[in-house]
Amino acid sequence: MKQKKIALLLKAVTIAIALMGLAFFGSATAYAFAFRPDYNEPVPIYLRQNIIFLWITAILCFLILFFFWKIITEIGNDNSFSMENVKSFKNMALCGVLIIFEYIIRIIVWLIKDSLEFIPLTYTLLKIFVFIIYVVLCIAMSKLVQNAYEIKQENELTI
Repeated sequence: MKQKKIALLLKAVTIAIALMGLAFFGSATAYAFAFRPDYNEPVPIYLRQNIIFLWITAILCFLILFFFWKIITEIGNDNSFSMENVKSFKNMALCGVLIIFEYIIRIIVWLIKDSLEFIPLTYTLLKIFVFIIYVVLCIAMSKLVQNAYEIKQENELTI
């Protein structure tokens, strides 16, 4: 019963994060195109120029939430240490790696277009660093769950 309560709480948090993500990505898109280009506002111009990257990030973030939902479901089924969770953590790590590649491509595009600026570059490098940490944590969790699964399997065989 305790596992179901934890799973329910985590699902509520996941839904809240998904709604905040929709609000963020949706409002950023609306903000980018609500201003006319002749206003020369720096934020809407930046968003318009990077809208494809923004939505690639959004899709990958929602994929991460999807895999996290699968992990929560396994927790709710009192099956925290399962190969399904190992796969989900690996898929979450893969999404993080794709986001890192996306940011590297974004920097390359800025270089090609000769529009590389210090503040967006610094912010993008910071995001790359954060996602490197995220990927390492996902891989570590995957390995931890896999080891726990193997120990669980061994214990079930000896009983």
